[in-house]
Amino acid sequence: MNDLALHGFSLRGILLSRFWGRLVSLLILFVVLPVCQPGVTSMRSASAAESRELQKIKQERQAVEANLNSLKKQLQEYQSKLNSTARKQKQSQRQVEGIRKKIKVLGKLISENQRYLKVLDRDIGRLQGELQSNRRVYGTVSDGFSRTAVSVYKNARNRDVGRLFSAGSVNEVLVRVHYIGFFSRAVHHDVNKLQVAAAQLESSRAELEKSYRAKAAAVKDQERQLKNMAASRRAEERALAKLKKEREADTARVLEARRKRRLLQKRIEGLILAEQKAIEAENARRAARMAPAGRPAPAAGKAVAGRAVPPPPDSPELLRISADFDKAVGQLPWPVSNGRVSQRFGPFKDKELNIVTTNNGIDISVPVNTPVKAVSGGKVAKIAFMPTFGHIVIIRHPKAYLTVYANLGSIRVAQNDLLSSQQVIGASGKNPDGGSIVHFEIWKGRLNQNPEIWLRK
Repeated sequence: MNDLALHGFSLRGILLSRFWGRLVSLLILFVVLPVCQPGVTSMRSASAAESRELQKIKQERQAVEANLNSLKKQLQEYQSKLNSTARKQKQSQRQVEGIRKKIKVLGKLISENQRYLKVLDRDIGRLQGELQSNRRVYGTVSDGFSRTAVSVYKNARNRDVGRLFSAGSVNEVLVRVHYIGFFSRAVHHDVNKLQVAAAQLESSRAELEKSYRAKAAAVKDQERQLKNMAASRRAEERALAKLKKEREADTARVLEARRKRRLLQKRIEGLILAEQKAIEAENARRAARMAPAGRPAPAAGKAVAGRAVPPPPDSPELLRISADFDKAVGQLPWPVSNGRVSQRFGPFKDKELNIVTTNNGIDISVPVNTPVKAVSGGKVAKIAFMPTFGHIVIIRHPKAYLTVYANLGSIRVAQNDLLSSQQVIGASGKNPDGGSIVHFEIWKGRLNQNPEIWLRK
């Protein structure tokens, strides 16, 4: 019975052994056969994969170029609008100032014309008085002359003859004849003179009245021009006020963008400082553990016997996964593919607003949701979030180097994660004004570096 049981067990073992053998053989065939396919098939697959990759890169490049062109167009439109607003404001100011000067000169001209009209009024009144006086004199002389003429006409011949014959001598007769002729000529001369004076005064009065009417019409026209210019000035001042408000709004937007950038940089600097303090504390603890018993360990970086004590070496895992930044100048990959630098490292001046702003890193233009990758292996040291700039990720590398990635719409890493080079840490976010910008920084200790020096050309 035991032999039968043992025999049955052996039989089952043999069957199971054969079953598993065949199963393993089949698995080997399924695994090995695809590898051992003809070379032509492998080459075709590789070529197709390469073609797809090239097509993907081409599409990404086109998307980046389109995004960059859109951002450049927006920047040009904004700058053009700002410049146009400034030009219009200056032009309106010049026009308003010109109108004010014209109004001032016109006001003086009107005042002078009004003063001149008053002088003309006095002259016209004086001439009218003289004219009336001359008319009275003329009337008196005319009346006397008329009476004399009538009397002479009636009896002048007998009277003159009587006077002549009543003379006592011939000389007296001649004298009387002379004076009678002189009197007659004098009367005629005075009458003619008064007539000429009256005609001249009448002509002067008519000319003055004509000039007065012309000046009065000119004053009315100037007053109308003054009213029109005042209306134009009010319109120009309203336009100037509108342009001023637009310029103030544009300036406020620019200053707000500058303020937000400063907030981002201040936040990053705070995170960098906190991380550097954490590194220093970690190095100090490591040095304390490695110090001989009974002897206090020197603080990392403090001088001992006239020499600077170097900090303890980085962890083996960090050295294993990260590049040596001191030797990686110009060799690190870019954090995004096919991006374009839209704002470089360092200070830059806005010529229109005369404002200098400093960029602690570089801004890279990319399409929205572009994968953002670590430029080198490292350890996620800090993760933060800002409403305006999205997620911020700081990665620690050996020799106190840190890399910063900001403006991320989403992240795929957590604090203390170990990352390999080119591992995706997140995706670019969308800017409020459109497009997408990835902000990238490199720090060594507490000193920010120019990232473009380390990135591949």
